Amino acid sequence: MIRRATAADAAVLACLNAYVQGWHAQHYPDVFHARPDPAAVRAYFEDRLADPICTIFLSGDPAVGYAACTLQFREPSLFSPGVRRLMVDHIAVAPEARRKGHGRALLEAARQLARDQLADEILLDTWEANHEAHAFFRAAGFQPRRMLFRTTP
Repeated sequence: MIRRATAADAAVLACLNAYVQGWHAQHYPDVFHARPDPAAVRAYFEDRLADPICTIFLSGDPAVGYAACTLQFREPSLFSPGVRRLMVDHIAVAPEARRKGHGRALLEAARQLARDQLADEILLDTWEANHEAHAFFRAAGFQPRRMLFRTTP
């Protein structure tokens, strides 16, 4: 079961976000806080849900996963044509609910939203160490597009 999240779902989204936040903090502790302030995370989702270019889908009843999507526009320039894209900013499924179709259903909802919004493409990003997610995204038809390299001074 997929539905669009409403302001009343901010607390549920904050709870579900803990799964993805925890993974990121475990693998990249220099970049992510292990336990951000729960009230601030809830306020973050309240703000996102109030933004007209953001759509958040929930999967399950009760919800066991979510996908936060943002419609983005890049104006044409001397170097590249304009583009209308849907960015999947977050996607998370509770560990006990994985491999049961929730992630697939969330990405299908994002695809339908992209079609409805006349988007040219759908993008998402993922961290290098998240090999399980890479396999999932590839199985869903996503292919790597560019790479981001990092070093310290």
